[in-house]
Amino acid sequence: MGSYCSLSINGINIYYQKNKFSESHLKLFSPLEFTKYKEILDGEEVERILLRTTVKKAKTRLEILGCNLGRLEKYFIDNLEYQLSNFEEDEEENYTLEEEYYRDLTLEEYTRNLKAILETSNLDIRDANIFEKHTNIDNNSITIKIITSLSTGRYLNPFFWDWIYENEGYLIDEILDIYICLISCNEDSIVEYDLTDATYSGYIEESKIQEFYDNFKDTTIIIPEGKTDIKVLSKSLEFLFPEYKYLFTFFDFDNFRADGGTSYLSKLLKSFSAAKINNRIIAIFDNDTAAEVEIQALTDIPISKNIRIMKLPTLDFCDNYPTIGPTGINNANVNGFAVSIELFFGEDIIKENNEFHPIQWTNYNDRLRRYQGSITNKSEIIVKMEDKLRNPNHDNQDWSKLIYLWETIFKQNT
Repeated sequence: MGSYCSLSINGINIYYQKNKFSESHLKLFSPLEFTKYKEILDGEEVERILLRTTVKKAKTRLEILGCNLGRLEKYFIDNLEYQLSNFEEDEEENYTLEEEYYRDLTLEEYTRNLKAILETSNLDIRDANIFEKHTNIDNNSITIKIITSLSTGRYLNPFFWDWIYENEGYLIDEILDIYICLISCNEDSIVEYDLTDATYSGYIEESKIQEFYDNFKDTTIIIPEGKTDIKVLSKSLEFLFPEYKYLFTFFDFDNFRADGGTSYLSKLLKSFSAAKINNRIIAIFDNDTAAEVEIQALTDIPISKNIRIMKLPTLDFCDNYPTIGPTGINNANVNGFAVSIELFFGEDIIKENNEFHPIQWTNYNDRLRRYQGSITNKSEIIVKMEDKLRNPNHDNQDWSKLIYLWETIFKQNT
């Protein structure tokens, strides 16, 4: 007969996999979210084996992996056109329920109706009186299709009324089908992948789950301007967001004997585009004048679509930051002129005697008509930050700017 692994949101099973786990489903979770607990079932104590996370975290992971609304909308439009092409126009509009479903179907309507189902507490999806008991769920062709799929164990996909024929499998994107479910739910809803039955039946081994994460290949490569950026980003990710750590790898400057800098990063991106590197890449430039020069130059070059170019995000406190120039010390907006990774280290690092280490204005760029700047006492600041990374804690250290930076990085594919 076999055993199943089941994926659920808010207690409602949405997908099943017989006798094995789905790698697509594992991508919703972190190995840190693997859990076991005991419960009484039919008078016997049973140990449940599962992965558990929130919709917000699962959705973030899929977005890091390349899911976004634009890609989803294209997927929806293309598949809907395919299905509608199978129906001839009926002048009298004597549509079957299936035809009515496809003619009513839009991404907005599908997610609205799916949301009503997935967010209904204590829902028995097989209850014949579901519409009478749960008046928040509309009785229409879309909800009937969703409920039928969920209650019969059919694959939950918006575009196939009942079965998916073998020659149509290429139309399915399992990750986007899951993404539709996630964007249709509150972010604090619980997502679970129950491996209990398949594990106890001997079809899967717990070690294989960890092995999947240990050998995860579909990573996003982070390439900032230099070695300090790499050290700070990798260590802060491990401390602040360990649940997303396995999704990223970092460019190895030491292995390539690379010095770093804006021009080197620009050359790397050109090389990777020419070599057609397939990994998702996020290139992170400083938010300064030198970076703006390179980024403008890159707009004239066909950079691969899998490469995202970003600058360090704007910081509010940098709108009025102390600077040193020819006329002495003045406060100025340094966003876009002199924001480097050091300004994300936290006030406990870049302040001394309650005063910010100032920015020193240096080179003037004639074309952009603005100065380049960098923070003073940089070596001392980096040493302090390295100590902070060795001994991190949330209680008396300022990590707010690095949290903000990472949250910005997570959204680069959206």
